[in-house]
Amino acid sequence: MAMVEWFEFQIPSKIICAEHCVDSIGMEMEKVDGSKVLLVTDKGVEKAGLAQAVIDGMESGNVEVVGVFNEVPPNSEVKIVQKCFEAASSNGADSLVSVGGGSVIDTAKAAVILMIEGGDLLDHQSAVYVPSGAVPPHIAVPTTAGTGSESTFAAVIADHEQKMKLIFQSPELAPTVAMLDPTVTTTLPPHLTASTGIDALTHCIEALHSEMHEPICDGIALHGIKLIASSLPRAFKDGSDIEARTLMLLSANMGGVAFSNAFVGIIHAMAHSVGGKFGIPHGVANAILLPYGMEFNLRYVEEGIPAKYKMVAESLGLDVRNDDDETAARKAIEHIRKLNLELGLPQRLSEVGLPEDGLEAVTEDAMIDGCMFNNPGEPEFDEVLELYKKAF
Repeated sequence: MAMVEWFEFQIPSKIICAEHCVDSIGMEMEKVDGSKVLLVTDKGVEKAGLAQAVIDGMESGNVEVVGVFNEVPPNSEVKIVQKCFEAASSNGADSLVSVGGGSVIDTAKAAVILMIEGGDLLDHQSAVYVPSGAVPPHIAVPTTAGTGSESTFAAVIADHEQKMKLIFQSPELAPTVAMLDPTVTTTLPPHLTASTGIDALTHCIEALHSEMHEPICDGIALHGIKLIASSLPRAFKDGSDIEARTLMLLSANMGGVAFSNAFVGIIHAMAHSVGGKFGIPHGVANAILLPYGMEFNLRYVEEGIPAKYKMVAESLGLDVRNDDDETAARKAIEHIRKLNLELGLPQRLSEVGLPEDGLEAVTEDAMIDGCMFNNPGEPEFDEVLELYKKAF
């Protein structure tokens, strides 16, 4: 696969990885000049005591938690972001701490836009968001290992009126500090460990086959796949396995860094569509669609996709030394299908609420999703519809 003639690679700012690193979050916020913090989370994280652990850690610095916004749903949406911004404004917050999964962190990212610009979030949708003023400090504490949102340049927010997922993108949206603390992920239930873990795997694989792939991201993504292959089954079976939880946080973060630079393709375009229209959780949608999307992309031989997937197979721990590229690629795809089964994940879109009469509508949305344009080749409407039918 030929390298792009020119590329730009950006690394998000500070990443801290350690057990109980949230104990020093106040000190880290003080370093980035935050003093009045709104904590953004969801009710599940709050009930598990994870938000309180972070609040306690604020005492390590000269900062004040001026409020807690805990209304983030599993798939955040425009009105929730508006409410989060209003909470920040009414409490006089000058900084944010997000504690939760991708939806929570993305809500905080989008709220940052409104803290800078004001107005309505939809007023600021563009190909690339350019801040008009100083960006408020934002520290992210992921409680899942999947989205990598703590180190990505985008916020994915649903617009229920349009029944679409909107992408707000800018390097300035990456959190100022990402704190990867495995102790806040040990209570994550097995089914969420599974779906978020496969989400991380999808990020790594899509960064490899994206038209914008480049050597730095390739290396990060391949090592991320290797870590997921060794640690996801362990974390699924034993949530208290700190080493496995740490490796999953790292691999999710690596996937986030890789796809923030190389972007993702057809699998995410299709997952965004079914999530936006029918509320199918993002990690679950990716888990179902990943093998089908990889099979579809095998046709792009000149673009080197089978060779890329052979590297995926090697990173998954498969012995493909004597296999040609396509044989090895198909072994990787079959291995992912078996992994999904072992993790108890759904195998078909029909199992998770997608009605058959909605297939054309989700295809229409997938075709205009920005991720589709980064896929190798140019998938046609009928091809994507047929792919949905296979996954249905």
